Amino acid sequence: MNRNFSIKIRLTPLLIFCIFLFTTSLSFGQNAFSTAAGARGIGMGNANLTLKDIYSGFNNPAGLAYLDGFAGAAFVENRFLLQELQLAAISIAQPTNSGTIGMTLQYFGFEDYNEQKVGLNYSRQLFDKFSIGAQFDFLNTRVKEYGNAAAITFEVGLQYEILDKLATGIHVFNPIRATIGTENLPSIIQIGLTYQVADYLTISGAIEKDATLPYNAKFGVEYEIAKKIQLRAGMNSNPNRLSFGVGYLVNQLQLNVAATYHDILGFSPALGFRFTPKKQATL
Repeated sequence: MNRNFSIKIRLTPLLIFCIFLFTTSLSFGQNAFSTAAGARGIGMGNANLTLKDIYSGFNNPAGLAYLDGFAGAAFVENRFLLQELQLAAISIAQPTNSGTIGMTLQYFGFEDYNEQKVGLNYSRQLFDKFSIGAQFDFLNTRVKEYGNAAAITFEVGLQYEILDKLATGIHVFNPIRATIGTENLPSIIQIGLTYQVADYLTISGAIEKDATLPYNAKFGVEYEIAKKIQLRAGMNSNPNRLSFGVGYLVNQLQLNVAATYHDILGFSPALGFRFTPKKQATL
């Protein structure tokens, strides 16, 4: 009996690592941080290239250019209800006279395998309806008993308000195709549109293309059912995933809960909050 127990203990880290490799190759490329993060965006299927709040630090740095003051966000996602596949992230930003500067910190994994990402970003409005942003990323992967491997890359984005209620966003991650150790980091481009149907209803869509994977179509909707409460839903085509979420605003703090569902791997719940300047303390 003791022998069987010891075998299970030895196999558990290997099993978890195999699950990680399988799930990231299906859903996230070869690095856990190559796709968007944030509980608000997850609820909308990550179709969030045109967000203009602190969550843009995770998705498209161009959106940070519209902040009116210091803002911050924190976020935790438990992928497929496995403690070993947990992502934690923080984003902060501060507007200045010459643009907005910010930082993102992210950690994914567990003791035997983990990834860290530190991003330094800058964004600026070039015109009233047009903004650009860039972020330099330092990524590190640690495998117990094998050591660390690091890489430096960058990502760029833009946002443009085509019409009064129609906006577009473009985001490119790792255009230089940097590698970490012997592994290629994903090189991803996303193009999206957002249409504000009414003050209480917004719909978004995006196309994501990894250089080595098929296209992923993303769709999301955000509906304000009450003055301080929003419901969200979304879906992805590759892999097939459904998502949903809710946001609740308390003064300058917005609480967000979300989850995605994969028909094979199950649920991935997420929880986060967003602190914004009083002028932007809206859903």
